[in-house]
Amino acid sequence: MTTNSSPRLVELDSLRGIAAMIVVLHHAYLSILGAPSWLHWLVMETPLRPVGTGRQAVIFFFVLSGYVLTLALQRQEAKQRGGALTLPGWAQYALQRAVRLGLPVLAAVLVSAALQWAFWRGPLPEGTPHILGGAGWRVMWSWSDLLSQVLLLRSGDGFQLNPVLWSLVHEWRIALLLPLALLFRGRVALLLAVALLGAAVARLAGMPEGQVALGQSLPGSFAASAGFLPAFAAGAALALCPPPRLSRSHSLAAGISVAVMAMAAHDYGIIAASVLLILLAQRGATLARLLRRPVLLWLGRISFSLYLVHMPLLLALTHLCFGVLPPWLIAALAVPLSLPLAEAMNRLVEQPAHRLARRIPRPGGPQPALGRT
Repeated sequence: MTTNSSPRLVELDSLRGIAAMIVVLHHAYLSILGAPSWLHWLVMETPLRPVGTGRQAVIFFFVLSGYVLTLALQRQEAKQRGGALTLPGWAQYALQRAVRLGLPVLAAVLVSAALQWAFWRGPLPEGTPHILGGAGWRVMWSWSDLLSQVLLLRSGDGFQLNPVLWSLVHEWRIALLLPLALLFRGRVALLLAVALLGAAVARLAGMPEGQVALGQSLPGSFAASAGFLPAFAAGAALALCPPPRLSRSHSLAAGISVAVMAMAAHDYGIIAASVLLILLAQRGATLARLLRRPVLLWLGRISFSLYLVHMPLLLALTHLCFGVLPPWLIAALAVPLSLPLAEAMNRLVEQPAHRLARRIPRPGGPQPALGRT
């Protein structure tokens, strides 16, 4: 889940990096048993709520993926008319996506499997936060279990080697449908209406509003994926009809709206905030300058790797230090240690995966590859 590295999109890289760090902090917060009341208030009743719930960052990932992928597909279409909507063009696009997502996922699952083999001594005691004792490392992995997680073929809490993979199930499936968004150029209202039907499918399947995750069965997970169509469609619509540059007053109003909607409990408020944030990053001069800071650009570059490696590290530290160090200290160690691990993953796996994907030829001869997502 990374963005195009062209100069026009570096601000979005930084936003994705910030969102990935929010997810890291969210899981660190969930791992602290009996967190103080003031901390709970801070991360649940203020604009810092994304740290408390984590969902806002994931929804933002989906909106941003819809935006960046649709931009890339439009560039491809401009170079080769109809290429993205032909079967060979779609197959090449799907193969690129499989390489760019699949190789880092494979590496992250193998890292987690190796760490569990080294440090797991059995399930943690009852009462341990669910993210550590229920969602992750409940039992020792088997080879068939490992394979199904690598292939993103699990549901519920099935991604016990790396619980964050639930979101990549939806990322992978819906990204395969995004070339169809090009059919809605000039008709983005219809695109959004069709996407809302996906939310209806999820609701009819019993998914609670604003809490859709993965479903409790493999068929149910497809209904859950449909529930996230509005997020991807909002990003695609923004790419298909970009608005004009924001004035200072518009930027101020959008910034206030983002801060307020960061506390939203419903996905639609988060989607709206995500669209405004992308607009501010691309067309609001003040935020754009801030997002070009080197440390944020670096965080953006390693964001996908950071998203993938932080949970295996948190699980490993918890099992290694359980009963020796207090939970808050384990969480405090996991956050900074995730950064060099993510840098290593980015250099050794993610960047080579991007280079490999770029070498996949397009139908009709070699052309520039799709932008990173």
